Amino acid sequence: MSEEKPKYGWYVKNLILAFNIIGLFGLIVLIIGLNILGMLGVILSIIGIALMLLFLWPGIGLATMNIILSKENSEVRGMDILSKIQSPRVLDIGCGTGRTAIEIAKSLPKGGHLNGIDIYNSNAISGNSLATVNRNAELEGVSDKSTFQYGSATEIPFEDNKFNIVSLSSVLHEVHDYESKERAMKEIRRVLKPKGFLLIGEWNRYSWQLILYSGILYMVFRSRKYWDELIRKQGFTILNYENFGGYGLFTAQK
Repeated sequence: MSEEKPKYGWYVKNLILAFNIIGLFGLIVLIIGLNILGMLGVILSIIGIALMLLFLWPGIGLATMNIILSKENSEVRGMDILSKIQSPRVLDIGCGTGRTAIEIAKSLPKGGHLNGIDIYNSNAISGNSLATVNRNAELEGVSDKSTFQYGSATEIPFEDNKFNIVSLSSVLHEVHDYESKERAMKEIRRVLKPKGFLLIGEWNRYSWQLILYSGILYMVFRSRKYWDELIRKQGFTILNYENFGGYGLFTAQK
């Protein structure tokens, strides 16, 4: 009997499936168009190419990104600051199935604890649920130093000045309107201790890597400048910015 392994799921699995189906239909339309003479063939070919560019490209790209994520070695980026804090309290917002949160928990020094919150929308990550993340934490051996619960970035269910570090990995772009993003930033500042650290990871809209992965969907994301201004507007001091193949990590301090 095989040993049970953690299930971290795929990001936007249903969207990837839908995009690939539509994109493959576009390929069929293109093939048909190339085999028909006259204006009808030209029109079908143009429609087929458009469907492939709009749907098949991001469908294949996002599937590839998920495969890479599932195979690459886990890496807790920006968490070198853990060594500077005694018994750190860490909040991971939008923890999902725990892919990043559990790795942070593994890195915690003695006495540290991680809290993870999520609205648990299964459309964002396949299999996303509170039961899944708790089971993953158990399988990874970090149940004793991690706690997961329902919670939103705009209404964080913790008291003021509780955490040394707040982490968000590709989460804020899901908060669609600017006012809600500002509310989330205010909530983060509220629960951070004085001199506490904020880690925000987001894709840079204008990176070629993101465009390669997501095609036209790159427009869903924001530029580095956008995140920089949002962070500074709430009174944070940006200490560092690292680029990991188009994925940018801001380290800021309250």
